[in-house]
Amino acid sequence: MKYKLINIIGIDGAGKTTLAKSLAQELGLEDSRVAYAYCQYFAKILYPVKLLAKFSVMRKTNEYGDYKHYNKTKKETSSRYPFLASLYAKIWLIDYIIQVFFKITLRNILGKKLIIDRYIFDIAVNLSLTTNKDIEYANTLIKMFFKYAPTPGLIIFIDLPEDIAFMRKDDIPDIEYLKERRERYLALAEQYNFRVVDGTKNQQQLLDDVKKVVESHG
Repeated sequence: MKYKLINIIGIDGAGKTTLAKSLAQELGLEDSRVAYAYCQYFAKILYPVKLLAKFSVMRKTNEYGDYKHYNKTKKETSSRYPFLASLYAKIWLIDYIIQVFFKITLRNILGKKLIIDRYIFDIAVNLSLTTNKDIEYANTLIKMFFKYAPTPGLIIFIDLPEDIAFMRKDDIPDIEYLKERRERYLALAEQYNFRVVDGTKNQQQLLDDVKKVVESHG
């Protein structure tokens, strides 16, 4: 495989994990250095702050019980306290960069070629929504992140309608959750040269399409 890093992204229900694991397995048959890397964010440094928010400003909300109220409260709180929202985002980003160093950067330095399931694009989209900022804020976070972490040689965006993704998973709070995120992925697609593939296809067809993308750009 030519690339040191291939990033698989998309909204929940797109099939990122299944695709990334399958792609890593198949490419690994040709190159033993290829491996799968799950790079979701898990709050470490930020955990006490998230816990405080949960039992204070967000205490009367329920993400899964009433997502619209939860989302509205989160955005209104961020707008009311812009300095705290900005600080929250910066701590989140620093926390993530540290995690990425061990999950991605160090392994890459040691010679691994990684198929990354999620990465900064997912984080930047989530953070821009959490802090009630526009897509340019997400772009700022991405640029800042790549000063400290490796840039993927190929970014594959699995795109599909929100209603199909929503039907595929039972842990998505609301279809609006997917609509907001898909809109922002599409806004970033051209700027970061996402290779868009059709996520409505079955797993084998999707894998075949992605392998063609890898081969044609490798």
